[in-house]
Amino acid sequence: MALDWLLQLASAALKLFIHPIFYFSFILAFIVGMFRVTRERKDFSTRIYDIYQEIRFILPSSLAIGAILSMITIAAGLALPSGLLNFIAAVLIIFSIGGFFLLSPAWTMGAAYGLFVLSEWFDYPFIPYGNLHLQAILTVLSIVTALLVIAEGVLIRKRGHQGTSPRIETSKRGLKTAVHLARRLWLVPVFLPVPSSRPLEPFMDWWPVIDTGAVSYSFVLFPFLIGFSMTVRSTLPSLAVKSTGKSIMIAGVLTLFIAASSYWIWQLSAVAVLFVVLARLAIMLRHYNYEKHRPYFFTTQSKGVIIAGVLPASPAQKMRLDIGEIITKVNGVQVSSEPEFYKALQINGAYCKLEVIGTNDQLRFVQGSIYANDHHELGLIFAPEEKEYMDDSIFTE
Repeated sequence: MALDWLLQLASAALKLFIHPIFYFSFILAFIVGMFRVTRERKDFSTRIYDIYQEIRFILPSSLAIGAILSMITIAAGLALPSGLLNFIAAVLIIFSIGGFFLLSPAWTMGAAYGLFVLSEWFDYPFIPYGNLHLQAILTVLSIVTALLVIAEGVLIRKRGHQGTSPRIETSKRGLKTAVHLARRLWLVPVFLPVPSSRPLEPFMDWWPVIDTGAVSYSFVLFPFLIGFSMTVRSTLPSLAVKSTGKSIMIAGVLTLFIAASSYWIWQLSAVAVLFVVLARLAIMLRHYNYEKHRPYFFTTQSKGVIIAGVLPASPAQKMRLDIGEIITKVNGVQVSSEPEFYKALQINGAYCKLEVIGTNDQLRFVQGSIYANDHHELGLIFAPEEKEYMDDSIFTE
């Protein structure tokens, strides 16, 4: 039995490389990278990250998440019909047209669930599932949705804040300022049992936990796409993104409890999916409303210049300068604008000493060498030097 299971899993893993979603994810990330580079060059006259930045994040961090989810789906036998998985793949591709933001499992899996239910409600079953139990399929689908939302939250919290891209934005008062765009695409391969004519001996009498009515099963390694896009204006990108990721994780866990309860009351599967859709929407609106009435973070400082971006492999990165830090002195000279910064930098063409206020509000001293071929001086991106914008509502209660 063990050998048969291993062969099935190995075969499913190899078939991942012929799944259209696998290659589509890399093409999509490459296209988004092209547009990002174009925007960065327009805003800052240089690219921050190369065109392959989005591609680098697709798999490494998500493979471990996919492995954990696979252990759960295999152990519990969370089976979905292949026809439904093909429909989910189509939903993922269609939703990707709207950007990474629409690739949250709350939207994609919620849409798949809703359309699946409506097709049965209106007696138009265009998603084939044979003679399987519809109620059991809906229960499994809601549980898988909850697991993917938890995975989304973990990925956002752990990886979503890395490599955010600065951009120039014009405020409501017509002033230019820097904001940060956190945008990621992850491919999460998950092993799922699917009803099949090929016999696979269960490892326990109770497997699968939720009986869909299938006689035998095989495995597929399905590549779920999880996307994330968020613009951060009023705080450090890492703080906002991590907070959002934590909230999504909590919403996913609560959804999982409701979805698991649908094992006894199948209608709760619909409640679980509706809950996660509304929760994800509430998280998005909370971030929007929070930033709506707060000042921009990357604005002109009274003392020093604030770092809006750091070029990879630059002297600034080697000196461990970070986004959101404020440089107050360069080679002993007080600076309050970008021209002053570069003028003070020229005092010593081969070496520089900086006084920096870190994101923890602590003063620290940084020094490093500058070489003739170093790109864009130190490799720092500064916010536009315009008056800070604040909403009048901040001062009125």
